[in-house]
Amino acid sequence: MACPFCKESIQDGALICRHCGSILNATNTINLGTITRSEISEFVGMNVGYYIHKFSDFTYSGRDRFCLTWNWYAFGFGSFWMLYRKMYIQALVTFIFSCIPGLNLFVHIIIGAIGNHLYYEHVKKNIYDLRSIQPQHNFHVALQETGGVNKWVITTSVILCILLLLIVISFFTAITTFIGNTTKITI
Repeated sequence: MACPFCKESIQDGALICRHCGSILNATNTINLGTITRSEISEFVGMNVGYYIHKFSDFTYSGRDRFCLTWNWYAFGFGSFWMLYRKMYIQALVTFIFSCIPGLNLFVHIIIGAIGNHLYYEHVKKNIYDLRSIQPQHNFHVALQETGGVNKWVITTSVILCILLLLIVISFFTAITTFIGNTTKITI
């Protein structure tokens, strides 16, 4: 049989997919029967097993509720993770608060703790919006196009890190050269 989430081959009657970690015997709905796992799978794209597992924490009691979960990518990359997951407004707000001196680490901790819930709300809102505006024959294509990830964020992040590293190296080279020249003059 094939996993309904990652489409990899798994053993018949398996309870959990060994490839993506999705729970296979659970009900096919996440949020009170309104959003199906297949809709979430199509929207989320990469790492769908992880997110379906986390989203089930928010609907465990049968209705939406907030609870803290941890996302290491959200903690480590903050705004870049949000851009990667196409959460543009949240990325902008996070970036602005991260630029305030003294708040950067605090913002990263908060985003690590609530990032999965923010993404859950983002997924729900977009699926509901797409349902209301897309015809049924276009719905699944629209889910995949609207959701998924921005792969350009990874490339852009690497380029920005390299540029930042070059700037830091240039700065310290200039400082050491200046200190070396100052020491020669005073001696």
